[in-house]
Amino acid sequence: MGHVYAVTSGKGGVGKSTVAAGLAFAFVKLNKKTLLVDMDEGLRCLDLMLGVDKSAVFDLSDILMGKEISDVVYSVDGTDGLYLIPAPSSPGMIDAYRFTAFAKKAAELYDTVIFDFPAGIDFSLYGCLPEGTLFLTVAVPDPVSVRDAAAVSGMLSDISCTSKLIINNFRCRLVKKKIFRNIDDIMDSAGLRLAGIVPASDELMLLSVNHRLKSGGRPMSAFLRIASRLEGERVLLPDPKKI
Repeated sequence: MGHVYAVTSGKGGVGKSTVAAGLAFAFVKLNKKTLLVDMDEGLRCLDLMLGVDKSAVFDLSDILMGKEISDVVYSVDGTDGLYLIPAPSSPGMIDAYRFTAFAKKAAELYDTVIFDFPAGIDFSLYGCLPEGTLFLTVAVPDPVSVRDAAAVSGMLSDISCTSKLIINNFRCRLVKKKIFRNIDDIMDSAGLRLAGIVPASDELMLLSVNHRLKSGGRPMSAFLRIASRLEGERVLLPDPKKI
């Protein structure tokens, strides 16, 4: 059974899908056969981000209606071992019962499965995920996003879902100037243990144009640290200036 992760956030605009894609690239670097599932019905973006939008004919709803997973997954060019299932193009297409069976089957077929859920507090499908799923709550360092992460954290705890925090779009200079709070304050306010920190980067902003991350770049290095921690390795957090 593979490891299953659910990427979530409070409000939108925190780069949640970019984080999901970056983690998927990182797990592939760790030699994990990885499936990325876009769950944002009607507002999908991972097909564009990963450059498979022109070839994407089927989506998650087709699997739920009876198609085999192998008939719907799309390989990401230039990344051996990374596969994507796009979200339905219209809302209301995901049946909870069928989705439960799909999620279990996906975890049997892949080393790593990452579900990229829509932002917000609709947790109706979270209980359909396999036991042991780790939720990754994405926030940026501003006070509104951190408060939203705390709200998501509390609600996930209420339904017995384990969650960790990923701080995205981190800018050390804004912390040094005390415009944003430091890492410890963000963790305390969110009420979550830290999985890792992703730096602010033009490269991440251009992912939907370039469809890949540089192997030795700061974003990929950050995602590799996070993925390695999630795999159980002891990886220390670098100096904030070097994140």
